Amino acid sequence: MTARNAAAGGAPWTQSGPAPATDSDAPYQLTLSQGLPDEAGAIRLRQDLPEAEWHWITRLRRPEDRLRSLTGRALARRLLGLRLGLAPGAVPLTTGPHGKPMLAGPDPAWHFNIAHSGDLILVGIGPQPLGVDVEHCPDRVSADLWRMVTGTSDATPDPRVFCAHWVRREAVLKTCGLGLTVEPGALRLATPDATGWAQALGHPAVEGLWVQRLRTAPGHCAALCLSGLPPHNARTLKTLALADWIEAQG
Repeated sequence: MTARNAAAGGAPWTQSGPAPATDSDAPYQLTLSQGLPDEAGAIRLRQDLPEAEWHWITRLRRPEDRLRSLTGRALARRLLGLRLGLAPGAVPLTTGPHGKPMLAGPDPAWHFNIAHSGDLILVGIGPQPLGVDVEHCPDRVSADLWRMVTGTSDATPDPRVFCAHWVRREAVLKTCGLGLTVEPGALRLATPDATGWAQALGHPAVEGLWVQRLRTAPGHCAALCLSGLPPHNARTLKTLALADWIEAQG
């Protein structure tokens, strides 16, 4: 899905159902950052990455992809470093099945996931596997694309409704590490409960996963997927401008 139409900065997170918990008692922490670094900012963020990880990022062809990847990795390392009591560059990361980044070790204490679209970077961390996705809403959606993703027909597809379908399915696939190996349209989502959580269906690997749309600014959609239906206070949601955290010491 192509990202476009940057959303207004600083928009607060909102959601249906119970209010999110505070940082102190929620096991899952979600941070949405808006903005990509300039040259000086990129140099600052590179200090949070091991040299090998930065060299991997430099192999990305498009400059904006390199900046998105750098920003997402740096933010994830800072959040994990706070949990683990480590400097960002010392957080031991590895690559799991289908290229999903994860903490090294047979039984990692924390899990994380990164998503980006345009100048938006979404990072989620928690004690169990999770998946997140964020997308700028497209200007229009073709009937073929709508049918491929939702499995239904609609004479006038709504781009924002389509975006909500897309991010939830992407978050599910990222949770179980399938990524782009399964078409989003192959999944089915049960009717959401009163708090917006819906059970994922349609593939053996997604059984037991629950996904919730995160209501953000009008121009984009985001979603979180977890293993098992979480309690209402399982997560926090925070939006930041890049300038709010880039100069902080990791």
